[in-house]
Amino acid sequence: MVYFDAYTDIGPRPAKHPAEQWSLAHLEAEMEHCAIGSALVAGTQTRLYDPHWANLEHARLLSGKPRLHAIWNAMPDVTDEFPSPEALLILMREHGVRAISLSPKTNGWDLHAPSSEPLIALLEREQILTYLPRCELADFASLRDFLKRWPRLLLIVPGTSWHEQRFLLPLLQTYRNLHITFDHLQIHYGIEDLVEKGLEDQLLYASYAPRMSMGAHRCYIDYADVSPEVKAKIAHGNLSRLLGGIEAQPPAPVPNDDLLMQTARRGEPLPCDLLDLHMHILHEGLHGGGGSYRMRHGGPAGVHRLLQRLGCKGGGFMSWNGTVCGDTRGGNACTKAALDALPDSYWGLGSFDPTHYTPGELRSAICELYADKRFIGMKPYHVHNVSYDHPSYAAWWEYGNERGYYALIHRTRADYSEVTTLAERYPNVNWVVAHCGSSYAAADGAIAAIRRFPNIYAEITMTPVWLGVIDYLAETCGSDRVLYGSDLPMRDPRQQLGWVVYSRLPLASKLRILGGNTRTLISPLRS
Repeated sequence: MVYFDAYTDIGPRPAKHPAEQWSLAHLEAEMEHCAIGSALVAGTQTRLYDPHWANLEHARLLSGKPRLHAIWNAMPDVTDEFPSPEALLILMREHGVRAISLSPKTNGWDLHAPSSEPLIALLEREQILTYLPRCELADFASLRDFLKRWPRLLLIVPGTSWHEQRFLLPLLQTYRNLHITFDHLQIHYGIEDLVEKGLEDQLLYASYAPRMSMGAHRCYIDYADVSPEVKAKIAHGNLSRLLGGIEAQPPAPVPNDDLLMQTARRGEPLPCDLLDLHMHILHEGLHGGGGSYRMRHGGPAGVHRLLQRLGCKGGGFMSWNGTVCGDTRGGNACTKAALDALPDSYWGLGSFDPTHYTPGELRSAICELYADKRFIGMKPYHVHNVSYDHPSYAAWWEYGNERGYYALIHRTRADYSEVTTLAERYPNVNWVVAHCGSSYAAADGAIAAIRRFPNIYAEITMTPVWLGVIDYLAETCGSDRVLYGSDLPMRDPRQQLGWVVYSRLPLASKLRILGGNTRTLISPLRS
């Protein structure tokens, strides 16, 4: 499969963690590592500094690199800071630029003002591929108005998120000039669902590299249950068409290839002990969990079918209604029903909100749930509005401490203080901290806590799939303390899986993270 990345973004930026990747060299190395043939490349300084000056510098930086194609940032010329639309077109042709990005929020101009019309009219008339990142839009009503006004503009909106589906999907079906990427739009069964709706020509592979992992996002396509022809459209064909026929280059040989990467590129089940430590479940037949959460095929049958496609051998389920929605009694029943419907390679995590029980009721409910030996984990949640080290949780932690259970912790505080307090107070509980890959700062906190306590572990899952952060965690605190989880079906598991598969870690470390560490953690509880 040839891949043409529709959106990458290089350059220095404020408030960057020292370990975050950002440069052209980082981008090229990631393209080679993930077998990506070509990429469209935006530049941070075209938005953060003077756009006209920075556009020309950006073109010079990419000059002589046939795999890379510049995205320029444009703005109206009404304030005499930017070329007129006609002058811009001449410059674009001179430098071979075929794509423009609009940054009205960052650069402080009105997308809908009459003064913006000459620029946008040129982009529409000349059929220039135009980017309007989600972060530059006030809301989806603004996007709808823009699409109504410019029905022939070739528009890509990168950066939309999985929790915005109910706004986005109707627009895709109404305005066929709207195109999307899956960098943050990690919809459970997303590609399959959108292709089924007839939207295959509006879908593009994009990664936001080198900030995000290219391999994470290509896994979403490589494992998609659609025809090879549709995959090719999403991977490169749609973008080539939108660019007027610019073809993707074939990828360079992968220098540090391994069995997992090779298997993932073929979209075949991984040949390893893959265990997902962080999974939610809906009641069978549901496609959403309330609030802003649409989760296609989020019940046991749909989740299991997708996990089998990836080669997942099992994992830990917790409910959605018992965590996010606050109905822990109903949630535990939902989890139990899912375990009844699934193979015995899956296990359950119980949830209890101490504000909904008297102390006596809580102790009785704990004993009743864990009498079912398929439940071996504990899942509190921050919506309970009680710190985990509060005395009202003590009965649960004491019960787990006596039995050596593990707890999957979504922190209630910015720091790790409650986790370290619990790790010291209940040394026989293995405290798995969720979302430690959410940022490099979160990883730093996890590393410090893990170095202090042998019963603290880092689970990785999070939408941003930061490039290099899994390597950073594993190399700093040890690959035996890092665990794979996906948070499905809120997010699709494929990006989270590809994030690990395409890390730069040795194969042995990947195997530990993907399942070996979890197997060690749960084996004494499953015997």
